Amino acid sequence: MQQALAPTDYASSVVAVPPIALNADYSVNTGANEAIIKHIEAGGVNILLYGGNANLYHFGLDDYRAAMEAIKASAAPTTHLITSVGNDFGKAMAQVPIVRDLGFRNVMVLPTNFPADPAGVAHGVRKLAAAFGSGLILYLKRENYVEPDELAKLIAEKAVRFVKYAVEKPDAADDPYLDAVLSAIGAEHVASGMGETPIHDHLAKRKLTTYTSGAVCIAPAAASELLALYKADRAAEAFELSMPFLHFEKVRLTLGGLQVLHDGLRLSGVADTGPLMPMVSNLPADRLAPVREAVEALKTAEEQAISRTLENRKRGVSV
Repeated sequence: MQQALAPTDYASSVVAVPPIALNADYSVNTGANEAIIKHIEAGGVNILLYGGNANLYHFGLDDYRAAMEAIKASAAPTTHLITSVGNDFGKAMAQVPIVRDLGFRNVMVLPTNFPADPAGVAHGVRKLAAAFGSGLILYLKRENYVEPDELAKLIAEKAVRFVKYAVEKPDAADDPYLDAVLSAIGAEHVASGMGETPIHDHLAKRKLTTYTSGAVCIAPAAASELLALYKADRAAEAFELSMPFLHFEKVRLTLGGLQVLHDGLRLSGVADTGPLMPMVSNLPADRLAPVREAVEALKTAEEQAISRTLENRKRGVSV
């Protein structure tokens, strides 16, 4: 039985954000999704979030149920699963009975860009939490999506349990909205939600609880080591280890975040992810070279991290 995650649970693991593997006819590829999950779990990551990278925006209700059934059946009992609903209010309300029926206790509300306003988002989240019967994870993707004071009320009311913060800034260190959010609800309720790009600031300086990552699906042991180094205040070592992750994120920024991760996981050999659910397309063959290069660098980082972990175990030391 899945349990609702507490801030201390988030603090113990990177949050993997995997794609969903599909067959050629867009049905859920159960075996491939299981292979992805087992690979992530083997690297020491025990929180999986299915949302944007899974392209759930474009799943119909039947496809959504099939995907979540396959995910739930494939995960280890000790793995915490987070699913997502929305991104529009009507679709989210239609999905709530599905996630309740399947026993999910951790649910994120995908962000709505238009039409939406801060007061309307807060009202919608309260309605969704009441229908779900428990607090939700709120995905902050743009400036003032919810006002910080209102967010504090949502936390106090237990309509929101946790926040994924992913407002992109040219300089992660210069982010008044994040500062206001942290002042209102505390860093223990917030995960950095944009992969590895801002974590040198978000983890080392602002001390957010954890971070979400797509690249962790390829290099879970290296990502786990990266989080542990930041938690141990070994920021310089962590930044050095993050180099292949940062390069992968640059490729994603250039060619498309969902597309690069989906096809990159296939190129890594973990599993054949198949097509993306329309209306997002797979990368053409002539654009895969930089993805393949970035994936190989992640695989090398993963091999080195596994080797260090084994050596540390022999010596009886932690990261």
